[in-house]
Amino acid sequence: QGGFGACGKQLSDDMYICALAADTMGASTYDVATGNPTNQWCGKKVTVEYEGKTVQCTVEDKCPGCKPGSLDLSRAAWNDLTGSLGGMAGDRVPAKWFSS
Repeated sequence: QGGFGACGKQLSDDMYICALAADTMGASTYDVATGNPTNQWCGKKVTVEYEGKTVQCTVEDKCPGCKPGSLDLSRAAWNDLTGSLGGMAGDRVPAKWFSS
């Protein structure tokens, strides 16, 4: 859908991006005066694994509604990882992820 992420960048569904759960990401995300990210996670690459498939995405947002330790994927990353399984807001799969 698009909009600005917690790291201060314009986002769109065709980008390979993800949002970390608020407990993982923390509070500070970007300097409102400069737009520069101040959070250690902003811009980091993470690899997500699900049923033998992997996708790499960049952390650009925070997910306040995500369970601790989980993340939310953009439509492009979700479709590549799951083969478009479900894909509606709120869909969940038991994926693993790690910083890459």
